[in-house]
Amino acid sequence: MTETEQKKILEKVSSKTNEKIEETKKEPVKKEKEEAQKKETQEKTKELKKEIPAENKKEIKEKPVEKKEEKKKEEIKKEFEEMKEKATEDEETEPSKKKKKKAKRSKKYGMMIKSKKKRAIGRAVIKTGTGKITLNKRKIEFVQPYYVKEMILEPIKLAGDLIKETDIKINVKGGGFMGQAVTARSAIAKAIVEYTNDKKLKEKYIKYDRLLMVDDHRRVEPKKPLGTKARKKKQSSKRWNENDNSSKMLFMRESCRRILRRIC
Repeated sequence: MTETEQKKILEKVSSKTNEKIEETKKEPVKKEKEEAQKKETQEKTKELKKEIPAENKKEIKEKPVEKKEEKKKEEIKKEFEEMKEKATEDEETEPSKKKKKKAKRSKKYGMMIKSKKKRAIGRAVIKTGTGKITLNKRKIEFVQPYYVKEMILEPIKLAGDLIKETDIKINVKGGGFMGQAVTARSAIAKAIVEYTNDKKLKEKYIKYDRLLMVDDHRRVEPKKPLGTKARKKKQSSKRWNENDNSSKMLFMRESCRRILRRIC
């Protein structure tokens, strides 16, 4: 190493040592400043306590110190309340969407309603018109037998003048003629209630016959073996039959016993 390089290294080392010495000198000054600040804060707190009246001091002493567990509980409660508020907001927004969907089902273009009875399924379409009622593209006046026609027209008679300016088309499939009649009847009643939006009429229908507004959930019981239906079985007879050999044998035995008794 040359002399110039050695001088440079010595200068660097000397500068670093000087910096460390200066820092050590500054440390006690910092400590003194911190202690002075602490004393000032303590004096200020003492002055404030003197200014506070005795009643307020008691209240301050009586307040319990909040623990970590209590804070956690309060945070959980706040989160739970926020979740509830969000849920209520969603519920308020959802029915508005549903109302928009219902608004599409206009009275002018028709409102479709379903009903069921056993295997019969009926669909009724109600809209503004002149009072025409058709069942499977036929006028309701031509439905037979008569008592079935009267049963289908029951909800129309109960509604009265509310349906003079409406047309009802009913389409029924499946099941027997009586099941189809019940489905057509309930479909008409439901359609009238939804078209008029009359609560009194709905209550009237329910009082007259609940099946006008509620579909019958009952179904036919399935068939079991050894019978023609679910419960129907062949009648068991204990009388003598000419074609039955077992009954003939019993008759012959009894007759033989009687003859033997007479002889003996």
